[in-house]
Amino acid sequence: MQLLRLHQCGHFASLISTHTKALLPVCASVQCLLDDGLAEHRICQYHNLVLYRAKFLYIYQGPDLPQLPEVMVNWHENVTLEILPVHVSQVPQAWDPTQYEVVRKATITYRPYHRNYYHSLAEAIFAVHLLACTYFQYCQYGDGSDLTAVFIDTIDDPVDWDTTLQSAIEALHCLTPRPAYTIKDPKLHDRVVLLEIAVAGIGNTSRVYSGTSKRFRELYSSPDIQISNQFRQRMADCLGLTIQSPKPHGPYKVTIVNRRYASGRHMINSVTVAKNIKRMDHVAAVRVIYLEDMSLKQQAQVYMHSHIVIFTHGAACGNVIFMSPGTAAIEYSWLPRDATPHNWTTEVISDLSLPITFVGLCTIDTRNIYPPKEV
Repeated sequence: MQLLRLHQCGHFASLISTHTKALLPVCASVQCLLDDGLAEHRICQYHNLVLYRAKFLYIYQGPDLPQLPEVMVNWHENVTLEILPVHVSQVPQAWDPTQYEVVRKATITYRPYHRNYYHSLAEAIFAVHLLACTYFQYCQYGDGSDLTAVFIDTIDDPVDWDTTLQSAIEALHCLTPRPAYTIKDPKLHDRVVLLEIAVAGIGNTSRVYSGTSKRFRELYSSPDIQISNQFRQRMADCLGLTIQSPKPHGPYKVTIVNRRYASGRHMINSVTVAKNIKRMDHVAAVRVIYLEDMSLKQQAQVYMHSHIVIFTHGAACGNVIFMSPGTAAIEYSWLPRDATPHNWTTEVISDLSLPITFVGLCTIDTRNIYPPKEV
């Protein structure tokens, strides 16, 4: 019998065999890699967690119930990592031996607003990169072939990235070729997934829901600039693109990113605005584009090859991570300034130390922005 894995836990051993296709339980262990006493910052590394029926199982032996550290995965909604200690004697013996999988390395993070491109790219996927780069040293494109991103969702939503946000899947594939797992995925319900090494937690640097609370900024600082630059470079290398700096004095290529009317915040007079901009000095070209049907690479090319990008508040602001040094982003909004209408864009620019100029515009005249709604 050929053994792929032998893990000793006290006097209890587990074997995964290519011949018998049998999976016997393994004992888990945990070590906190970052621990300053705050659950909001704690990062822990788990060995041999089991994901089964939307629950993380911590299998142990011995008479004492293990005291597991509290690890927060979503500060804004006070979500902590839920792990169920299970004594080895209580492990289901009816596990289907054909329905198991071994994941060598995993990140466990919370996924906010997974239907939204901005939150998926600039928060959820960046959080995977942050953990993978810091604790697995997977920082460059091509790293992470054995990495699986495991996401926690607190809502039951049958719609996932594969049906509603293909560009998010493309972005995640720049970090790992393996498909992402969400713990409530029905396809995983009866599958036994052994996470050999999994890292979970927020850490003391974060940008998930960045800037929405003063207390958040007291707890978390912006990610290290080197890790942020590596994220941008990793994406560019993955997409086969080169980040270049434009000529400082033009002529400038201007792009207006409009939204479909049905999506809300559509710029009705975008063609007129484009014509007026084209008449300005040092403007080489102006175009109006829609991102809805573009691949991730096509969207990145639009932003990377534009000197000035104009867009309304919305998911399109996530693509500023692809803008070249020395370029400018202009965001317009119908919201009053005291409502911080531009904070999602300014925060991602600040958090990732993006070398671009930002201009935020507000207007109470909504005649040409219609309908001003969320989708």
